Amino acid sequence: MDARTVEELLSQLARAQDSDTIRNITSTLNTQVYASPECIPALVQVISTSQMFEVRQLASVELRKRVSKWWLKLDENVRAPVRQQLLQVVLAEQHQLVRHAIARVISSVARIDIAENRWPELLQFLNQASTSSNVGHREVGIYCIYTLFEVIAEFLMNQTASLFELFHKTISDPESQEVRATTVLALGKLAEFIDPEDKGNINAFKQMIPAMVNVLQESLKENDDKNARDIFEVIESLFMLDTPFLSDHLADLIRFLLTVASSRELDDSLRELALNSLMWGSIYKQSKIKSLKLVAPIIESVIPIGTEEDPEDIDDDSPSRAAFKVLNALASNMPPQQIVPIIMPIVINYMQNSSPGHRKAAMMSVAVIIEGCAEFISTKLAEVLPIVCAGLQDPEIIVRRAACMALSCLAEELPVEMAEHHRSIMPLVFNLLNDTNPEITKHACNALDPMLDGLEGEVLQYLPMLMEKLVWLLDNGTHTDTKATALGAIGSAAHSAGEGFQPYFGEVMPRIRRFMTATNGTDESLLRGVATDTAGAIAEAVGADMFRPHTQDFMNLAIEQLHLDSPRLRECSYAFFSVIAGVFGEEFAPFLPTIMPAILHSCKAEEGNDPNLETEIDLTVGDEDEDDDDDELSGLNFNSAIADEKEFACDALGELFENTRTHFMPYVEDSLQALVEATGNLFDGVRKASLGSLFAYIKTFYSLFSAGDWVQGLPVNYPVHEHVQKILQLAIPTVLTMWSDEDDRMVAVQICKELIQALKLMGPCVVADHVEEISDNILQIFEKRSTCQETYDVEDVVDEDEEAESESLLIAAAADLVAALCETIGQGYLSYFNVFLPLIAKYYKATKGPGERLMATGCLGECIGGIKSGVTQHTEMLLALFLKATGDEEETVRSNAAFALGVLVANTDTDLSQQYPTILSALHPLFENQSLPGTTDNASGAVARLILAHPNAFPLDQVLPVFLNALPLKSDYAENEPVFECLFSLFRANNAFVMGHIPQFLPIFSSVLSSEEQLTEATRAQLIELLRALNAQSADLNLASTELGRFL
Repeated sequence: MDARTVEELLSQLARAQDSDTIRNITSTLNTQVYASPECIPALVQVISTSQMFEVRQLASVELRKRVSKWWLKLDENVRAPVRQQLLQVVLAEQHQLVRHAIARVISSVARIDIAENRWPELLQFLNQASTSSNVGHREVGIYCIYTLFEVIAEFLMNQTASLFELFHKTISDPESQEVRATTVLALGKLAEFIDPEDKGNINAFKQMIPAMVNVLQESLKENDDKNARDIFEVIESLFMLDTPFLSDHLADLIRFLLTVASSRELDDSLRELALNSLMWGSIYKQSKIKSLKLVAPIIESVIPIGTEEDPEDIDDDSPSRAAFKVLNALASNMPPQQIVPIIMPIVINYMQNSSPGHRKAAMMSVAVIIEGCAEFISTKLAEVLPIVCAGLQDPEIIVRRAACMALSCLAEELPVEMAEHHRSIMPLVFNLLNDTNPEITKHACNALDPMLDGLEGEVLQYLPMLMEKLVWLLDNGTHTDTKATALGAIGSAAHSAGEGFQPYFGEVMPRIRRFMTATNGTDESLLRGVATDTAGAIAEAVGADMFRPHTQDFMNLAIEQLHLDSPRLRECSYAFFSVIAGVFGEEFAPFLPTIMPAILHSCKAEEGNDPNLETEIDLTVGDEDEDDDDDELSGLNFNSAIADEKEFACDALGELFENTRTHFMPYVEDSLQALVEATGNLFDGVRKASLGSLFAYIKTFYSLFSAGDWVQGLPVNYPVHEHVQKILQLAIPTVLTMWSDEDDRMVAVQICKELIQALKLMGPCVVADHVEEISDNILQIFEKRSTCQETYDVEDVVDEDEEAESESLLIAAAADLVAALCETIGQGYLSYFNVFLPLIAKYYKATKGPGERLMATGCLGECIGGIKSGVTQHTEMLLALFLKATGDEEETVRSNAAFALGVLVANTDTDLSQQYPTILSALHPLFENQSLPGTTDNASGAVARLILAHPNAFPLDQVLPVFLNALPLKSDYAENEPVFECLFSLFRANNAFVMGHIPQFLPIFSSVLSSEEQLTEATRAQLIELLRALNAQSADLNLASTELGRFL
C-alpha cells in the first residue's frame, strides 16, 4: 500500500470544508485503505514523514482504531519494525496532541503484545524516556505509562515498586509541569488497581499525596486550567475509592480544597471543582470527616460562598450553587446533631445582615439541609419556621425566592408538623402569589404545592381565595413555569380538599382540558404533563360519579400522549392511568387492551441513548482522549428521562392489577417478567417502583384467591392458594437477590416495609422458605455490613451514637421487620430474636436520639407480643429498660414504654407481681398532664394487663379510680382489647369498685359502642352481653331509655 496515497487522502480529509467531501473521502479510506492489514505500516509511515501535524494527528487516531482488527494479521517481520518506528516517532514528535495520539497507538499495540511477551523492551524504553535529560522525552515517557494503565494495568501492577520509584522523581520534575501533572494522572490510574488490603502499596501511595496536592496548587497558580481540572478528577476518584489513600492527609486536603473554593480570584469553574471534590468527600469519607471533626469547618467555609451571586439561568453552575450541594451532601450523610446546631447560628446571623446575598444564603442553607435532617429539624421547628417566615417577607427577590424553596422543602419533608402552622404560613404565601415578580409567583406556587398536600381538611377555609388566584394565574400568567406551578397547586388543593373540591370542578376542568390538548413545543409539553397530573388529582378528589362523564375524553387525551415522542408525557399518562384505575376500580378494565402494550414497552425500554439517532460528523482531529476501542463504556450512556418513564410504567402495573383485579390476569405473566428484570435497574426510582408493584401483585393474588385469616407459626398451617404460592416462589427470591446487592439505603428501607406489610396481610407464608436469608440480611443491617451501609473507607470507625438520618431510618425499618417476623412466626422465631434483642436494645440509651429510643421501645414491645412466653429468659433486662423508658424526656418514648411494660408482664412466665409497686409508680405519671392522648391509652392498657396477669397482687382500690378516669380511650383503640378484657373479668368477679360505679361506666360503654372502629367484633359482642346482664340485674339503671337501649 502506497503511504503517499494514504497521506494525500488524509490531507484532503483534514482540509475538507463540507460534509459531502468528508463523506466521499471517508468512504474511499474505508474501502481502499482501512480494509487491509497493510494500512498499519502505511499509517505509521505517514506519521513519520508528513509535514502537516493535522495529517499526523489524523493518521495516529485512525491507526489506533485499526490496531485491534489488523495487528495480528501482520507478519512478525512487519510488526517488529513498526514497534520500533512508533517508539522513534513518539520521541521525535514536537506537537503535543500528536504525541499523545501516538502514545495511545503504542498502548493499543501493548494491549495485544505485552501479554504474549512480544514487546519486552517497551517498559525499559519508557523508563529511560521518563528519566531522560530531554524534557520532551520525559513528557512522552510518562504519558505513555499513563495510557498503558488503561490497557495493561494488571501487568503494570507487578511493577509497582519501580513505578513508585519513578513517580517519586517525575512528580517533582524540575522543568515540566506537564510531567508533574501527568504523573498525578498516572497515580490516579494506579490507585484504581491497588487492593484495599495491600498495605505496602497503600503506604507508598499515601506518601505521594502531598506532592500530588502540590502539583495541583502549582497548576492553579499558573492558571493551567486543563491540568487542574484533570487533577481534581483524580482527587474525586480517590475520595470515591474504598482504599484509604487519603486517611493520613485528609484534614490537610479538606483545608486545601476549602481554600481553593473560597479564593474568588480563581476562575469560578475551578472553585466549583474544589467544591465538587468536597461534596464527594462528604459522601464517601463521611466517617473520617466526622472523626476528624471537620464537619463544622466545612460548613463555616462553604456557607459564605453561598452569599455570592448566582447566574440567571437555573441550569448554570456557580460556586454558590456548588457550595449548597456540599451542604446537602453533609446533611444527607452526617448526623443531624453535627449539622443543624452549626448551621442555625450562622443562618440567624446572616438573616440580620444588610446584604441580600447573606440572607439568600441563610434561606438556601436551611432549604438544602432539610431532606437529610428532617426528623431533627422537626424538633426545632419553632426556631426554624419564624426565620423562614421572615425570609418570605424580605424586600429582596432573591431572598424571598430562597425562602420559598426552604418552605417547600419543609412542607415536603414535614407535612404533618407544617400543617399545624398553616395559620401563620398561608397568609404569607398568599401575599407572594400577588407579587408583581413572576419568578416569585412561580416559587410561591411551588411552596404552596406541598403545603396544600399536608393540609387535608384545613384547606377548605382557604379554597375560595386560593382557587380565585390560581385560576387567574392559569388565565393570565405570562410565564409557562408560573402556569405549570399553578396547575400543580390546584392538583394539591384538590388532593387535600377531597369532595370539598367539587364546587370548583366545573370551573377548572375546561382549563385543564385545554392544557391537555397542547401538542407543540417544550413549554406546551410541560403544561400538558402537569395538567395530566392535576386531572388525576381532581378525579381522585371529586370521586367517580362526578368525573365519570369526563373519563373517556380525558383517557383519550392521556392515550394520545403515549404517541407524542415524549418520555415525560408518557410518564404523566401512566400516573393518570394509575389514579383513574384507583377511582373506578374494575370499571377501568376496558381500557387495559389499549394502554397495556405501551406500558409494557416502557417497562422493557433500555435507558441507553438511542443508537439510531443521527450524530453530527466531527470535523476535528484534536480529541486526544478519544477512546474508540473501549466499547465497554457505552453501557454507561444513560437517558434518565427514559428511566423516569420506566419508573412510572412499573408503578402503574401494580396499581392496575390491584384495581382491575381478575381483568388484569391476561397481562400478569408478561408484566411480572418485566418487573423482575426492573429490580436490577441502575436507577433507584425504577427499583423502588418495580419492588412496590411486585408486592402489589403478591397482595392482589392473595386477596383474590385466599380465604380466611392466617395463622401464626411455621411450617405454614393455613391454606395458601397455588397462585399465591407461585408468585411468592418467583417474587421473594427476586427481592432477596435485589436486597443483597442494594446500595441505596432508602430502597433497602422500602424492601423492609414491603415485607412488613405483606406479613401483616398474609402471615408467615410470605417468608416460609426464606427466614434464614431474611434474618441474615437484617443482621447485616444491625451490624452495618449491608451493601448500602458501606462507609467507603476500610479504615473508617463507625460512631454508633450519632448517625445520618437515612441510617436511622434503615435501622428502624429492620427493627420493625424483626417485630413483624416475631408476630407472624411466633416462638419459632425465638432463636433469631435472641440474636437481635441486644442489637435493638442498645438503641435505648441517653446518647441516642429520640427517634432511635422510640424505635427500640416500640419494636421490643411488638416483638414480645409475637414471641409471648419466649420472652421469659429476657424478663429482667427488659423490665429494667422499660422502667427507665417510662421516665424518658420524650412523651412518645414514654408511651411506647408503657405498652411494652404491659405486654412483658402479660407474656412472661416470670412472676412479676413483686415488681408491681415499682411498675405502677412508673406508670402513674402517665395518667396526668400528657399532651398526647395515646400515652395515657397505653398506660391504661398496661394497667389492664397487670390486673389480668395477677389480679390478687394488685391494689385495685387505689388504682381503679385512676383507671376509670382515663376511660374511654382517646386514640389508641387497640388497647381497648386488654382494657375491656380486664373490665369483663372484674365484672365477672363482682369487684366492689366496678359494681359500685356502674353509672360512671355506662357513658364509657356508650362511647365505644357508638363507633365501629373502637372495638373488635368479639369484644363488642361481649360488651353488649354485659349490658344485657346489667340491665337484667338492675332495672333501676333504666338502660332501655338511654342511648344504650338500642344494644339491649
